Amino acid sequence: MLPAAVRRWLHRPKRSDPRLLSQFFYADERVTQVVTEINCLDVETDPQQYLTLLNQLHLSQAELLAIIEQIMEECIPKERHGRDYVIKFPEDLLVDNLRNHMLFAAECLMARTYIDVEEADGVRLRPLAKDLLCSLEVVRMVLREQSLNQPGPYSETIRRALIRFDVLFAEFELSYVSSLVSVKSPEEIYRQQEIVVLFCETVARALKLGYLTQEMIDGYEPQLMFTIPRLAIISGLLIYPDGPLNLERRPEEISRVFSPFYVLLRKIRDLLRVLSKEELYKLEKRVLNECTADSQPCRNRECACPSVPRPFVQASDSAQRGMFTDIPLNSRWLELRGRYRNIEDMIHTLFVCISGVADQLQTNFASDLRSILKSVFKIVTSQVEELEVTDTGRATTDKPQLY
Repeated sequence: MLPAAVRRWLHRPKRSDPRLLSQFFYADERVTQVVTEINCLDVETDPQQYLTLLNQLHLSQAELLAIIEQIMEECIPKERHGRDYVIKFPEDLLVDNLRNHMLFAAECLMARTYIDVEEADGVRLRPLAKDLLCSLEVVRMVLREQSLNQPGPYSETIRRALIRFDVLFAEFELSYVSSLVSVKSPEEIYRQQEIVVLFCETVARALKLGYLTQEMIDGYEPQLMFTIPRLAIISGLLIYPDGPLNLERRPEEISRVFSPFYVLLRKIRDLLRVLSKEELYKLEKRVLNECTADSQPCRNRECACPSVPRPFVQASDSAQRGMFTDIPLNSRWLELRGRYRNIEDMIHTLFVCISGVADQLQTNFASDLRSILKSVFKIVTSQVEELEVTDTGRATTDKPQLY
């Protein structure tokens, strides 16, 4: 039997070979080469070269993992471990090279370097990181052997190694990210899906009333990132009160996106309920056409919603000022409206409070809000029909035609 080095030299695949195992062979060889160069380098004498090699290692590992991913899709497509748990992750973690980040994290844990996690979490994760890295080495070894014995189907040894690596990677990824950030619970995922529905209903209503146009939505106008959440707060508190902004629930029963503003939202809701249709229209138009000063985030959660009532205004005085058109005159409503000098003052207060909540969503829950808005735009943007050119040269759509 030929020595391994000779067999490797005689049977190495061609670089031009497009098959996955051939691509794996050279990607694996590149990783081994860079690791060898790093091990032979004196970091203290040439730190710049070390950083260069480290960057090359990350790039070559990313290429290697991408090829292994393709091989798993080809070899064990039905045995892949589910990764539905990634929906719990913050959106900013869902990057293309997340696998490479996880591999780097496992290597750091094995070196007892705890960069992103607490030491206690790092110690807990080290056994899983060790199993993952050992499994990766087994996968590299069996695939390397297979690449020298092409062609042929994947062996059972390769299948078992890939399945184990896939399972261990998923377990490590979920455990590591869970120790790094707060992942969403199933209940929170459902609540945020309710918010997506609320935002979509808000957009549909705004389109119907002429507040927005389909062209603005299809063009992803930047102002919509502020307008939609603000209008949704009004809709959720006043028009769809049984939805995700149902304040009859306890704070812990609504989404974490809105629960910090529970007290302020109750004050906003109470004021919204005393508006007439004309006043509500003025408020919504103000939200759509806000000035620069009013669009600044509200620093205080209590905002301009006054905690100390202004002097109570008698019904006769209020009627003279025309504040209660189409509004039932009960004591609670009179009290709320009596806190303000005039209706413009109350609308301005509402606008500042609503803008304050919406703008703090952009700051404190940026990842959640981006995910929500992305889902909303997928639903409310116009669906472009794909054209198919027939043999006669005429363009047709995939949708069935009604006659």
